[in-house]
Amino acid sequence: MTSDNVLIYFCKHPEPGMVKSRLAKKLTEEKAAKIYKILLEYVLNKTHQKDIKNYLYCYPNIDHPVLKQYSDKYTLELKNQGHGDLGAKMYQAIKKHLNESKKVVLVGTDCLELDMNYIEQAFDVLSKGNDIVLGPTIDGGYALIGADRIKKEIFENISWSSNTVTFETEQRISELGWKHKLLPYIRDLDTFEDYRYFSTHEKYKHLFS
Repeated sequence: MTSDNVLIYFCKHPEPGMVKSRLAKKLTEEKAAKIYKILLEYVLNKTHQKDIKNYLYCYPNIDHPVLKQYSDKYTLELKNQGHGDLGAKMYQAIKKHLNESKKVVLVGTDCLELDMNYIEQAFDVLSKGNDIVLGPTIDGGYALIGADRIKKEIFENISWSSNTVTFETEQRISELGWKHKLLPYIRDLDTFEDYRYFSTHEKYKHLFS
């Protein structure tokens, strides 16, 4: 890992009604927010890199006591996500930091299977001549995107929150003629079925007890 690398996290305020809407339908908005906070801190704790720059991009803004607490605890600089849909926000964040650094990896904060090794794999893929790396999830999305160059076309006309996000993104990358690689598939936590999986999994169930 070098100082030429940047790690970006995307998160929302861990408040009822703002996070995990699909999970809230089966549980409650309060329970969904509590679970989201668990996921957020677990991911930050397991993946923040001490020897590179780490940024926590927040929605709707950086003014939340929990996020300020995490900023201090994990040496994160807080940033606003900006405007537009998810794709526009990710593009703007990655583009900004590629102006200053050689490689940028952006991750979500709701995937317990993200770890430091997985993120290091992403930077390694970029160092071996690939322009883009994706960390696909089993539901068709991705929990990680890394780049050593970027164009907004990669994020345009994507059916966000669908099971075709990774497929559509790969199409956009191929249309540019760029090289990319997929990391191993991992599982994030969006639905009640995901919650049931992780809350009974030997490795993760202690988080929810």
